Amino acid sequence: MNILGIHGGVTVNQHDAGAALISNGQLICFIEEERLIRVKSAPGVLPVQSIWACLKEANLSIRDIDLVSLPGETYEDIFERTREWVIHNFGYAPPIELINHQTAHLASAFYHSGFNSAMCLSYDAYGDGISGALATASIKGGLQVLETLPRTNSLGVFYATMTSFLGFKPGEDEYKVMGLAPYGQPNIDLSFFCRPTPEGYLSDPQFFRKRIDGTQYEQLYSKTLIENLGEPRRQGEPITEFYKNIAASTQDTLEKSAVSLVHHLYKLTNSNSLCLAGGVALNCSLNRELAKLPFIENLFIQPSASDRGLALGCALYASAKHGINIKPLNHVFFGPTYSNDVIEKAIALSGFNAKPLDDPSATAAELIEKGQIIAWYQGRSECGPRALGHRSILADPRLPEMKDQINKRVKFREEFRPFAPSVIEEEYQTLFDLKAPSPYMTIACDVKNGWGNTLPATTHVNNTARVQTVNKTIDPLYHSLINKFFKSTGRPAVLNTSFNIQGQPIVETPLQAISTFAGCGIDTLILGNYLINKK
Repeated sequence: MNILGIHGGVTVNQHDAGAALISNGQLICFIEEERLIRVKSAPGVLPVQSIWACLKEANLSIRDIDLVSLPGETYEDIFERTREWVIHNFGYAPPIELINHQTAHLASAFYHSGFNSAMCLSYDAYGDGISGALATASIKGGLQVLETLPRTNSLGVFYATMTSFLGFKPGEDEYKVMGLAPYGQPNIDLSFFCRPTPEGYLSDPQFFRKRIDGTQYEQLYSKTLIENLGEPRRQGEPITEFYKNIAASTQDTLEKSAVSLVHHLYKLTNSNSLCLAGGVALNCSLNRELAKLPFIENLFIQPSASDRGLALGCALYASAKHGINIKPLNHVFFGPTYSNDVIEKAIALSGFNAKPLDDPSATAAELIEKGQIIAWYQGRSECGPRALGHRSILADPRLPEMKDQINKRVKFREEFRPFAPSVIEEEYQTLFDLKAPSPYMTIACDVKNGWGNTLPATTHVNNTARVQTVNKTIDPLYHSLINKFFKSTGRPAVLNTSFNIQGQPIVETPLQAISTFAGCGIDTLILGNYLINKK
């Protein structure tokens, strides 16, 4: 049975369109629309190109699809509108099933986790009229939603509102608030807006604008919030100590509220395994606190936790609902395939001279050790907002100046933004305080035993790092690169950040990779088995 999960913008404020194709329980392709149309978040865009990409990868036509599944069960006209735009773009519409937005999030986390059973939590701004759902799940019993969180009581909207107050773009720049928080002190009481309760938390809707479905370019905070906190920061203004403290207090409030919510969920389920999805689940610093909870033995955060993962969740949920045994997912490299011929044609079109490589990992490790910033493009792209070694920019984490160099020369972004380390799985516990491998860069953790001074470019100001562990079996080429760097330098990690510049999606195609490389301060591009320099 071929099941196509989709998510897209039937309204201008829907974002992160994409498609995922599961054939007889096997995930064939999962791609976000933004990677193909080069518009970050793809707001208000239907997933037409991502559907085409999935069909091409599977060598199927739209008539080979047995079922289309998508979120939006509370939209009165979503069924007919979807049928019509699919027919308009593809000439035929397969049968369509609708599920709840939060159910799709829950399914994306549980069925990707590998757990036999777990308690599951979805929390974001809102979707299908609610801001979250608490559930229990098992392979045999499926998903059972225990409680839902109303749209007016939303941790995602709380954090987005404070993102807006700090002069960033809500719905997109929340990670900036997370990165800024360690530079301040959590000394501003925000309990009037959001606070923990015995049932989880309570967020007061009077402090965000009543029309919370406005665009990202409108303010999300209300006049009442200004009366309580003072003037918001305007875009481009200096980030003063006050705003740093606002960021720290926002992060602290989020963490305490979410921890309280997970305590409540544990009381309902008595489960020691937790699966997380929804946009709030991308907050790595929060996930660090959840990982520390004594009753959490197993923690899985969906790598595409935000609305990016809805298409995958729909395909997984529909497969399980129809009795299909879902094949385990142990990686996220499900983007379209680009042949060596496609790579060579892109190089020829660009006019660059390219040198064939016998061992790309050895060349990359050597260049990184010499202090170069390299772009690393290999295989099928990783889904989600974080590069995991297939569409990455890599550098030497030992160099204190490397963080500032990449922010200025390559990413063109704020200096307080941190970078992550990719570490070979065999060595992660030597460097980092992690209970288990963290292959998807979803949990921040403490850096151990002075390694923060040894790896300054990937250690945040509070001595934490957002770690990616790299498994030799799952990603042998990237593991080989890091291992060669380890043997030469004694450091089993490299700096890893996404292959893009600020405001743009991660690169998808070989031609996009060359274009981005040419337009910023990256020293060298390793594109498959080819090395490209600018000189």
